[in-house]
Amino acid sequence: MPLSSQRGPFRPVDTYPTPPNVDRMIGPADCRGSTLAAIEAPTPAYPGGPYARGRQGWVVVRFHVYSDGSVHRARVARAVPDGPFNRAATRAVSNWRFRPLDGVEVLENCVVMFEFRAGEVEIR
Repeated sequence: MPLSSQRGPFRPVDTYPTPPNVDRMIGPADCRGSTLAAIEAPTPAYPGGPYARGRQGWVVVRFHVYSDGSVHRARVARAVPDGPFNRAATRAVSNWRFRPLDGVEVLENCVVMFEFRAGEVEIR
């Protein structure tokens, strides 16, 4: 049974905030040098507190990927609202795994955005 049906219906108390243009947040050298191929990249669960309070938002996470495919330095680059979804987003990215990189030791400043909207989480 999906978690959302165990919690009851999601009742938003605010509108979904306008998300950023993530492409504009990526610099010319960010996450360049090898292709990322995810082995394991689950989305975070919608946090219980924000779900119960009907909160919505988004989080942009920056992270590094080392040559063995492990993720390091997952951190919030931007979030609206700041706080309620940050931990779930960074924890999820920290647990991601990629295929080993070709020809580079590290890909720096890779970017992903999570939308926490209407009780569901999507990767953008």
